[in-house]
Amino acid sequence: MYTYILQCSDDTYYTGWTTDLEKRLNTHNQKKGAKYTKARLPVRLVYWEWFKTQSHAQGREWEIKQLSRKKKENLVNENIKNEGDVLMEKALRYTVDQLEEILKIPSPSGHTEYVKEHITKELDNLKVTYQETHKGAIIATLEGEETKEHRTVSAHMDTLGAMVKEIKDNGRLKFDSIGGYMMNSVEGENCVIETLDRKQYSGTFYTTKPSVHIHNDAKKTDRILENMEVLIDEKVSSAGDVEKLGISIGDFIFFDPRTQIQEGGFIKSRHIDDKAGVAVMLGMIFDLKKKKKKPFYTTHFFFSNYEEVGHGASASIPLETKEFLAIDMSTPGEGQSSTEYHVTICAKDSTGPYDYSLRKKLAEIAKEHKINYKIDLYPYYGSDASAALRSGNDFKAALIGPGVYASHGYERTHVDAINNTLKLGVQYLLSR
Repeated sequence: MYTYILQCSDDTYYTGWTTDLEKRLNTHNQKKGAKYTKARLPVRLVYWEWFKTQSHAQGREWEIKQLSRKKKENLVNENIKNEGDVLMEKALRYTVDQLEEILKIPSPSGHTEYVKEHITKELDNLKVTYQETHKGAIIATLEGEETKEHRTVSAHMDTLGAMVKEIKDNGRLKFDSIGGYMMNSVEGENCVIETLDRKQYSGTFYTTKPSVHIHNDAKKTDRILENMEVLIDEKVSSAGDVEKLGISIGDFIFFDPRTQIQEGGFIKSRHIDDKAGVAVMLGMIFDLKKKKKKPFYTTHFFFSNYEEVGHGASASIPLETKEFLAIDMSTPGEGQSSTEYHVTICAKDSTGPYDYSLRKKLAEIAKEHKINYKIDLYPYYGSDASAALRSGNDFKAALIGPGVYASHGYERTHVDAINNTLKLGVQYLLSR
């Protein structure tokens, strides 16, 4: 739901609410809207806010209508919209909706079947051709104006997770980690254990000394793998009890993502790294398809499935690829220029510098289209582009992504960062 402001031909403002900005704007300009605007055509959409519910949108409409002319002008001027933003808003909403849905689908490295099913269904809905590699990645393709040289854009659909390592005599589970996260980031978190025949049991991560009333050194216990375990939400007290449930060594453990999409634009969840990138890639496809535009070069969208363990896009990249763009999270923090509101262009990570000319091109595109961006370095970071280059591929590589706070834990970003990443990605694909 949106609350919006129109600037009328006589320079007055009209405020309303709608479910579809583009459709509502056309309705006003076709003399089918409010009586006020019919006599003041054409009107121009100059401001909007998004809300989850109609009641909130209507409440905000009432608030804006009470503002003075000067305060309305300030509101509009502080949030200047570019001409293409109305059409891009639809792609942004699609992207955020996809992100919310994908975040709730478990997909630790090695077990991405559920999220792959969602992605392929969405590609079918968008009428986009795709293939699955032997390794289990998905490659979707949009034909470009130029078909001899190609681009590949990548994001990884796999996430952090865990796996059952041992069933203890007391019925608790020892686990091994999938991906590099700190143990304190999972302490007290809920999870799901899935058996090979897809039975699911809920549980919780704890330290082996979880109670200060019993263990006088509970606070000092090192939060390391050896001191962690999972309690299953079943009446079990022995290894035999657990085995009767069908749980065995090698079963996957999914983290509860605890996803929240807030009306203020903040997105909080586990696994924003890199499901935000996956959602942005789907949003890029959606935007181009809905606008009936072709990318300049034939473009492949590579949904990788082993990035968290280091070898995501290391194989099966189309041979015609001359440029490779990874979309992954950027990390705000002390000493970094990245924020939760910008798209970041990475200059260098732990594997070395990214291609200078491609980085410069992305920065120039961002400036030209007034996209809010930062440039940053990540000394303890690798990406699909890193894996692809290590595999000996011959192309220019770059990395962009939304700012995501508290990586490899309970993460946070903002819709603005998703929007800026989406815009940069689309404009890059349309560029020569």
